[in-house]
Amino acid sequence: MKRIQQSTMPTRPISSTFTNHLHQTSPAPLQITFATLTIRNHQNGQFLNRVQRPQSCIILQKLPQTGLAEITVLDNLVFSFSFQFHIPGTKEFHNIEMLSLPRPLDRGRLFVDKEKLVLSFRIDAPDPSLRVEVTHTYQGVCGLKELCTPVSGQSV
Repeated sequence: MKRIQQSTMPTRPISSTFTNHLHQTSPAPLQITFATLTIRNHQNGQFLNRVQRPQSCIILQKLPQTGLAEITVLDNLVFSFSFQFHIPGTKEFHNIEMLSLPRPLDRGRLFVDKEKLVLSFRIDAPDPSLRVEVTHTYQGVCGLKELCTPVSGQSV
């Protein structure tokens, strides 16, 4: 992945960053760096742990399929993963269902407002007592980097 543009905007609203990127014509993915990422895990309603990471990134990209976008989570505790979601027609990202989550992840939701991006999902297990609920809360956009990597099926 090549860097073609970088800017630092510590006070940029997260919802505006999403809206602006997904409603432009450029197919280039956007790497968003957040000041903080807080990961909270619960199992059977009981708090398990909390991890806080500085300078965490996601990659946001519009897909060739009309109305779909994808987020790649780079700073998960165990592995990086991607999921798709429908781009809201109203340009408002409140509470959106995650599509195409990789197993064992399921029941994913995406919430975006001016101050935070929240990803919540479940790590499924055959034994229901072993399932873990995970919440990623990203805050403070501190960097934007447009990447040269083309969206699959398109050339830049």
